[in-house]
Amino acid sequence: MLLPFAHFDINDMKAERYLKHIERLIRQRPSSGPSLRSYGELARLMIRAEPAHQPKTTTNEHLRINGKNGVPLFSRGDLPLDFEATSFLLNRFFSYLSETKRKDKSGLAKALEQSEKGLEWNDRLFAAILKQDEHMLAALAGEVDLDPLTLLFLGKTALRPSLEAFRRLMEEIMDEKPWHYGYCPLCGSPPDMACFTRTGKRSLHCELCGQEWAFTRIGCPFCDNRDPENLGYFEAEGEEGWRVYFCNSCHRYLKTIDSRVFEEVAPLELESLATLHLDLVANRNGYQ
Repeated sequence: MLLPFAHFDINDMKAERYLKHIERLIRQRPSSGPSLRSYGELARLMIRAEPAHQPKTTTNEHLRINGKNGVPLFSRGDLPLDFEATSFLLNRFFSYLSETKRKDKSGLAKALEQSEKGLEWNDRLFAAILKQDEHMLAALAGEVDLDPLTLLFLGKTALRPSLEAFRRLMEEIMDEKPWHYGYCPLCGSPPDMACFTRTGKRSLHCELCGQEWAFTRIGCPFCDNRDPENLGYFEAEGEEGWRVYFCNSCHRYLKTIDSRVFEEVAPLELESLATLHLDLVANRNGYQ
């Protein structure tokens, strides 16, 4: 059985809608245009990619044991993903971007050369991303004269189609398991975004696999601080519907969109790219 490789899953209509979300966000937030256009180029490559094989899952006994008492179904390093298809897509990214006018195109060409030698270099990159090994990521970036953040972004983007296929495979199991923790029930990763739903509830969005899950309205998902005296938020001037919630206990922050304010909300990974200026504001105020 094959699952669609494209991150936007399944059909041309949904893929086209995804690309229209990108175009709409660029019109609404021109300052985010460069990052969204770059991502849009990669999205088109993902849409045209070959299918990935259905991920292999572990035994049902494993799934019964995990998912309880705060244990996610999988750890990041053990996700059963299609790394061969992911590696092929990463090569396409390097090949395409190295032919553009980017300032780092020579580094991208070096990365393509390393990537084409075999799966070993790509496998090391994916392992560094999944295991959050910053030293390994920096070493790999140094080998090809790229910014580690650029390599991280391209590697995570290449992983998305396989992660999406895996997440769809696990949907039925995930729906059956209540979860009230601040990390992803599927892979254990922290959230990168939050959203207030139309009913006013708060959901979190996994920074790696894109899984969404409900979480308490008041509380830090990173350190579980529930003391209102140590929690707060700020809003960007003139941007109704967006808040950045912060915790003075762990000094982490979470961008949050209120879907009740907007007629339409894009997939949260796009909303995150469209609000990078909020990350800068949070960082300048000492939050990570």
